[in-house]
Amino acid sequence: MQHSAIKCFTRSLLAVVAMVSLSACVSMDAHREATPDPNKRLDKMLALYEQGRESGSACAELWKAYSATTDCERILNEVERLSVEFPRNTRILLASAVMQYEAGREDKAQLMLDNLLSMPGSHPEAALLRSKIAMNDGSTTRARAVLEAQILLNPDYAELREALAATYYLDGKYDQAQRALSIAGRLGAPGWRLSYHQGLIREAKEDWTAACGLYAMALEQRPDFRAAAARLVGLSHYEDCRRLADRRR
Repeated sequence: MQHSAIKCFTRSLLAVVAMVSLSACVSMDAHREATPDPNKRLDKMLALYEQGRESGSACAELWKAYSATTDCERILNEVERLSVEFPRNTRILLASAVMQYEAGREDKAQLMLDNLLSMPGSHPEAALLRSKIAMNDGSTTRARAVLEAQILLNPDYAELREALAATYYLDGKYDQAQRALSIAGRLGAPGWRLSYHQGLIREAKEDWTAACGLYAMALEQRPDFRAAAARLVGLSHYEDCRRLADRRR
C-alpha cells in the first residue's frame, strides 16, 4: 500500500507544484521588482512550470536523473527565497516543501512541513506529504500522529483517512486499516482506489480470491489502472485470479 495509497494521496498535490525546466533565462531580480506580491510571484513560478510541462521537460525527472538544470535550480531557489521572506504564507511553504521533496531534499521539505503544521488551522495537504516522508523513513507512528492531528481539524477530508489506513497496513493492523478505508469511502474517496487498497489488505491476509476480486473491481471502475492489473496478473497462478485476469484479455 505504501507504493499505491501514498502515491495516490499525494499525486494531485505534487502535480500542482512540481517544477519543470525552462528553455529561456528568467531574470528573478526583475521579476521581484515587477511583482512585489508574494502570491503573484509564486503564481509566476507555477506559470513557468506549466510552460515547461507543455514542452515535456520536467524538473522532477531531471532531479531523479541527477542532472538538474540551472533553470530548475533557479525556480527552486526562488520559491525557497519566498518561503524565507514570507514564513507565514502557508501556500508558499507548501509549494516550496513539495519542490524540495521532488528534488530529493527530504530534510528541507520536512522542516518546512513541520513549520507549516505548527501554524493554526487545518493543513491536510501538508500532513499528507509529511506522513509520506515519515513512512519513507519507516516511522509509521510519526506519520499516524501527523494524520490524526489533522483529522481532528478536518474530519471530512477523505485522503487523510486513506493515508491513515496506509500506516495501519504497514504495521499489519489490517482491521484498523479497513475501518479507516471504510470511513474514507463514506467521505467520497474514489471506489477504484478503495477497492485496490482493500485488495492489498486481503492479499496480505492470503485471501487470494477476495483480493483478486477487489483488483478486478478496481479495474472495472478504472480500466487503465496499471497497479491493479499488475497485482491481478501477479496472482494468476491462483485459479480464480487467472480466470479474472483472462477476462481482461
